[in-house]
Amino acid sequence: MLGYKGRAFFLTMKAVYVDWHLPRKIKGVEKPVKKHWEVALIVRTTFFSRESNGFSPVLYCDQITYDYYESIDLLKHFDEIYPVLPNDPSEVDFDPSIFWAGGKFLAIQKCDAPFVMIDLDAEIRFKIDHEEYDAFFTHYELSLEYDDQFYPSPEYLDKNNLLKEKYGIEWTDLAMNTAIMYFKDLDLAKEFAEAALDFMRNIESIELKFSPVAYILFAEQRLVYEFCRSKNLNIGTLISGVYIPRETREGYLAEFIDSDIEVVAQRGFLHIWGYKNSLNDSIELEQQLLGDLISSRPSLKDDIVGSISKNFEIYMK
Repeated sequence: MLGYKGRAFFLTMKAVYVDWHLPRKIKGVEKPVKKHWEVALIVRTTFFSRESNGFSPVLYCDQITYDYYESIDLLKHFDEIYPVLPNDPSEVDFDPSIFWAGGKFLAIQKCDAPFVMIDLDAEIRFKIDHEEYDAFFTHYELSLEYDDQFYPSPEYLDKNNLLKEKYGIEWTDLAMNTAIMYFKDLDLAKEFAEAALDFMRNIESIELKFSPVAYILFAEQRLVYEFCRSKNLNIGTLISGVYIPRETREGYLAEFIDSDIEVVAQRGFLHIWGYKNSLNDSIELEQQLLGDLISSRPSLKDDIVGSISKNFEIYMK
């Protein structure tokens, strides 16, 4: 575990990043090797956290991820690193291959101060106004009645009605995208994380008629909105409007309803998640993205190229 670097004492809010390899390891991926554009984004997202918002980047990970970051010189971009996430399936009481974002909830349980949690494939290049809200996320998402792929009816997922009985959750038709996640009250963040883990631990079987991703979206994105609503929290979002998942969007529906997404993107927000399938299918798109990530911020070029070179020499030759 690395302690504070000197500058971290002067930064009041932590930007928490989570990188947990166990879900991929269970699926047969032995080493947590990243694509070159992913390496570039780690350098960039931590840099902009400091530059644009004065955040102190903190990494929660497992030991194999810590070793990988160390080998390609990425640890220096974080003020604190905690390799405390489980390394083996025997150390967790839920299925990491289904609940691959479960590392976020485990990390939240270990946090000792309020934080903004940011996905490693997201960067924010402008000041955000999260502190005026009780909770803050990327944007709202719509759960449509006929969305049996990503947001099926809660009765099919929480079969024992655990979340209603134990946490008073009532379900509506909204969810939150959590590429950015903030709770002003740390105790509420921990309560949400425990509720999500409770749900995950109580899943006895997976319904094959749903996409496996529906389960983690339920635990993370849909639950967090209903949790905040049950606590009467004032919710803020980076992007206005409501996103409609692509696979359930009818021809006449826009991607977002009443949104300023283009303005936010132009101000300086990038999130790769929805673009990953396209990148995986096209070497040309990957190369174009990597070139843009390197060339658009010349001051970061040496760090990015240095880590990418090590990534190639050690893991990809």
